[in-house]
Amino acid sequence: VGLFAVALPAAGEVIAVEQAPSSCRDARVNLAGRAATIVESSVEQWRPESVDVVVADPARSGLGRRGVDLVAATGAAALVLVSCDAAALGRDAQLLSAAGYRHAGSTVLDLFPQTPHVEVVTRFERISD
Repeated sequence: VGLFAVALPAAGEVIAVEQAPSSCRDARVNLAGRAATIVESSVEQWRPESVDVVVADPARSGLGRRGVDLVAATGAAALVLVSCDAAALGRDAQLLSAAGYRHAGSTVLDLFPQTPHVEVVTRFERISD
């Protein structure tokens, strides 16, 4: 729906990749007036473009190898990963490390009090050669 994209600085161009048609419609409304391209596609079908920063909010299963490969292919210097499953975050962190990113910090958010569900927002930075 453009939730994360709308929070990014307005000076930059945004590329939002989303599979759900209803979310793409909402993103077009929420990002109106911004330099934004909404790509209606699964991430796995998306062709990566060169970007400075990636903000990823994958399904509970995480980015997985294909998602990490796509993030790395963007050449992004930074990745903000929103994870709703700690085990998936652990797997993704290991894959991101192998792809040349390092953990730069995490924040745990209890958005669903009195349930076992938490969100973890993690920043990864590309390791310079």
